[in-house]
Amino acid sequence: MRNSIEVNGLVVSIDNSGCIGTKEHDIVQVANEVTAYFTARTAILEQLCAGAIPVQLLMANFSGDEVWSEYEQGFKRAFSEMGLEMPPLMGSSETNFQSLQSAVSLTMLGKKQFERNTDRCEFYVIGEPLVGNDVIENPHKIAQLNEVYEGLINGFIQAIWPTGSKGVGAEITRFTGESYTADVNLTDSAGPSCAVLAAVKKEHEETFLHSMTAPVNKLIKVKE
Repeated sequence: MRNSIEVNGLVVSIDNSGCIGTKEHDIVQVANEVTAYFTARTAILEQLCAGAIPVQLLMANFSGDEVWSEYEQGFKRAFSEMGLEMPPLMGSSETNFQSLQSAVSLTMLGKKQFERNTDRCEFYVIGEPLVGNDVIENPHKIAQLNEVYEGLINGFIQAIWPTGSKGVGAEITRFTGESYTADVNLTDSAGPSCAVLAAVKKEHEETFLHSMTAPVNKLIKVKE
């Protein structure tokens, strides 16, 4: 697992977003539904990384009661992309004070559904590292949630590993256990897991490559 943990048989993952939304002082101005979608997307990818599917959502909403439904719609969109019903959602909103900037946190509880296996696999980067407005302006460069999910369910992706603010390079060794490089920027933030590492059996490479619409780059092992 990457940043998720396992507690009493449940996989717990979390993601949050700050200063992104519709408030006057937000640094990135986007619809609250979009903010929620990318927050859910990252938490879902952490679940899939652990071989789990979410069964319960918990939201901490610091942006005010009036945006709860907008955040909920963004969460639903992420699950709809995978052809899944959104799990039950509960949580709390900050209503005592009005924040100057948007903030939301989403925790997911999931149950293990499939086994991860990186033995004798080839490794790839799906998508490119993007953050801030670049995420909104370059949707075609983002690893698609539905394609990653279908790859795992259908078995031509053996395991995934999301990347984030520390960049692709920081995650490669954690995922593969060895030193690799790739023809993508290895140090820039990947934002809301716009780039995802994937383990693919050699016999499934052609199917995998034809199934991804975002840019795909193979990891190359660094010679000692």
